[in-house]
Amino acid sequence: MNFHQKTIDELFISVGQVVGIHVFVIVLERALWKTQLKYEEAAMIKISEDGASLKEMFEIEQDRAILVVHEFLINIVNTLGHLVGKQLAKQLTEELDAIDM
Repeated sequence: MNFHQKTIDELFISVGQVVGIHVFVIVLERALWKTQLKYEEAAMIKISEDGASLKEMFEIEQDRAILVVHEFLINIVNTLGHLVGKQLAKQLTEELDAIDM
């Protein structure tokens, strides 16, 4: 789970610099909304202008938490794909798929 938090933090910094923090917060909020449609536990993910926090995800069964967070990451990438282009989204998706769950 710490790896997922680090990945989100790195995305927040790098993409936030490109599109702006406020825009990226909107991307995170949309990705969270889409994730909540599939996993109600996603409501435990907290988003602010400082990034996304997964701390509350440690309260649920870890295999389930990893599924939720992975879905959240995929939704971030898909939303970014619509915003900044498919090539970046493809690259990010390939990196996420390389994560050994």
